[in-house]
Parts: sequence; structure tokens; C-alpha cells
Amino acid sequence: MSNPLINSTKEIIPVSVAIAKTTNWRNFMESTFATTDPKALPKAVYISKNDIQDLARYCDADDSILGIRAYFTLDDPYKEGETNQVKFIMVLVKDSPDHFNGQDILYIPPGLGMTALSPDGGALDDSNVYDFTKPCPDCCDITSPLFSNEQQAK
Repeated sequence: MSNPLINSTKEIIPVSVAIAKTTNWRNFMESTFATTDPKALPKAVYISKNDIQDLARYCDADDSILGIRAYFTLDDPYKEGETNQVKFIMVLVKDSPDHFNGQDILYIPPGLGMTALSPDGGALDDSNVYDFTKPCPDCCDITSPLFSNEQQAK
């Protein structure tokens, strides 16, 4: 596989840098949406271990899969002063000579033996787009310094 996206994107950063980056995000969101209660602004998303393992099995089953791409989403059109749940959806990304950054696999490819993880078994349209995430602040660790930038004892 020649696509550079196959290389690891893992970068372990110091906790202090993580706190600074999440603080920058919260400050950006608070200044952009100044009339919104800061407690309601999106801070993170949660993905279960089972969901991660399911996607990892798909990656292991097909050598052309480079990784997973996440797209930010809103369940409904944005409305000022209302709850707007920011989440992200995930798609598998495969190597493709026509797509330098890999090609999103929006539908389950025929013949791969992959089955949809959706509740209807993919009967609707064989979608390969996953909405596993639970948004934060609904699903947060409010004691984490990444949530509030207050340092925690180790």
C-alpha cells in the first residue's frame, strides 16, 4: 500500500498540552456562541469500546482500508438558543489511486463478507456510515481537566 495515510497518526501529547488545546476549543466555542450557556456547548464525544472493536475488525478484514474518518454533524439545522447536539459520524477509508486522502466507504462493498452494524442489518441502504457517538456535555467526565482545565491530582 503506497498511500501515506496508512502511517500511524498517533501523537501522544503531554497532559498540559491537552488541557491547553481543550481550553482553546471551549474558549472558541464560548466566543463564537456567546449567547449560549457554556454548559451546553459541545466539548467531546464518547465512543464505546465495543464500537471501536467493531470498526477495528473491519479494518483488519480488508488490507485496502487505511483508517477511519470522522465528520462533525448536527442532528438538526443550527438554531440560536436551542440545544444543538454536535456529534460525529465515522466512515471507513480505503486506499484508492484516484483519492490522495483515501476514499470514504459510504456503502458496504459487495463480496467482502462485511455485514452492517446497524440495527436493521443494513437493510435500509447498506450504509457503512456509523453514528456511535454520545455527545458531551451529555456524556462527560466533568471532573476531567480536559473538561474544565482544572488540574487533577495523579
